[in-house]
Amino acid sequence: MVAEWRKPPSWAVGAGLFLMALGASAGASLVFQDWFYEFARQRVMARPDVHGLTGFTAIDEPRITEVVEQSNRSFRMLHVHGLGVGLLILVASTAVTQLSVADRLRRWLTALVALGALYPPGWLLFGVLIPFYGFPMLRAPIEYGLFLPFGGAAIVGLWATAGCYLLKAWSPGAASRVA
Repeated sequence: MVAEWRKPPSWAVGAGLFLMALGASAGASLVFQDWFYEFARQRVMARPDVHGLTGFTAIDEPRITEVVEQSNRSFRMLHVHGLGVGLLILVASTAVTQLSVADRLRRWLTALVALGALYPPGWLLFGVLIPFYGFPMLRAPIEYGLFLPFGGAAIVGLWATAGCYLLKAWSPGAASRVA
């Protein structure tokens, strides 16, 4: 391990803090959920062809509620993932910085973990766009455009960091080194 504590790069700390601020703001914005609900409901009803509405209240009402709830859940997911992934970036980038590996590898691992910051805004896009375009139309672009590449980058960075720590712990002489 390192003899001195190293700080993670400012851009990684900034990414984590920005994401946590976004997540906290999304949570605070839920005080306006009645307004969001009504706004989304009006947009869904204005686009019957997008959401498969029939014009019959008894049939359409459950569908309208379902679509509006999808939008509402997306804002809640932004809140949870913004806070969680932001904290993950802060902790993981700090852990990466402490690794006794080449600087280039540390930069790559930090970048992979920090790319996870681009994953939670997908929930914001879902929340805003579902009432206009519907979940089916948005699913593939958001999942394959944001969730998979950026969430995947963070996961790869986390596993690689964990692997580096495990390799160090299991390397010959690891038991005799001071952690």
